[in-house]
Amino acid sequence: MNSHGPNRHSRAIIDLQAIRHNYDLLKDVTGGKRLIAVVKADAYGHGAIDVTKALPQADAFAVAAVSEAVALRQAGIDQKILVLGGFVRQQELAQCIEHKLDPVIHQQIHLDILRQSDNLDGIQVWVKIDSGMGRLGYQPDKVADVLDQLDQLPSLGPVRLMTHLASADDAESGFSSQQINAIRALELHGYEWGIANSAGILGWPDAHDSWVRAGIAMYGANPMSNRGEKSVDLKSAMQMKTRVLAVNPHKKGDVIGYANTYTCPQDMTIAVIATGYADGYPRHKVDIAQVSVHGQLCDIVGRVSMDMITVDVSALDQVDVDDEVTLFGDSPDVNQLADCSQTIAYEILCNVGAHVRREYINKD
Repeated sequence: MNSHGPNRHSRAIIDLQAIRHNYDLLKDVTGGKRLIAVVKADAYGHGAIDVTKALPQADAFAVAAVSEAVALRQAGIDQKILVLGGFVRQQELAQCIEHKLDPVIHQQIHLDILRQSDNLDGIQVWVKIDSGMGRLGYQPDKVADVLDQLDQLPSLGPVRLMTHLASADDAESGFSSQQINAIRALELHGYEWGIANSAGILGWPDAHDSWVRAGIAMYGANPMSNRGEKSVDLKSAMQMKTRVLAVNPHKKGDVIGYANTYTCPQDMTIAVIATGYADGYPRHKVDIAQVSVHGQLCDIVGRVSMDMITVDVSALDQVDVDDEVTLFGDSPDVNQLADCSQTIAYEILCNVGAHVRREYINKD
């Protein structure tokens, strides 16, 4: 029996209106640039088909792999779809042609496969340039040759250019400016460019080009290191909720959970909450994480288990079995949980969204 999804108390409530709000806000921040909604990894755990159907205003979508894009086409999504990882074999290029997908090309094998196709049927490609990320992309000094090879393919459609900012979330780093300057130095002004990711949109206006793309910010999490200083009206799209399993009185000196890592400093009331790392909730905590019970933040004490966490509810007047608990959402927000767990909001949203059942609100 599957122990995940509908068989668990934990659930993710996805607010599709929040995603629409965030998309429109981010587009406004760029002055109306064409905005690609990134829905890879099942829309960061929010459900790619539901999210894309909720964004009829989206200029384009982006996924990591061809199969993700094909699934969206089969679900009736007809906007432009970028495949950020490109294709890895001739068969995947054929799928891109058939389903009118925009593959990102980033190494010589892509050029070789394109040349082997008899008819590219006007397929549109994005040439990725490695301006400092060190992952995918042609080196800047090879781009002219790449574009020359593409010019020799008569059945190829429009070519666009893109790069990826490696440190845009760090508001104090000058590396993003170095990357942007390296791209501008190529003087390829006749092409449409896509440079800014979520952090580029929020922190680096110089990266706002013909196209921008938003992932984590579209789901309501601000990726910027200085997010505490600059507020942006992003709405949390996912709330993780669950239920109270038990409420136990404990005496001073009692120990809680695996390995006895928490000792009660005084008499306390401890609620046992139905969630754990089997639901995607992070086990690793380097700081005090909190949950919301009856609208009040309460500290997690002891270790996170597979199916349960233990929470200090001593300050609350009344807590009962089956009371609702907010694990993250508006308060605490996912960035706070990520900071406590020494990770990033991306990982938490993807993990939770892949493990628990989803409930959608504000579909229209």
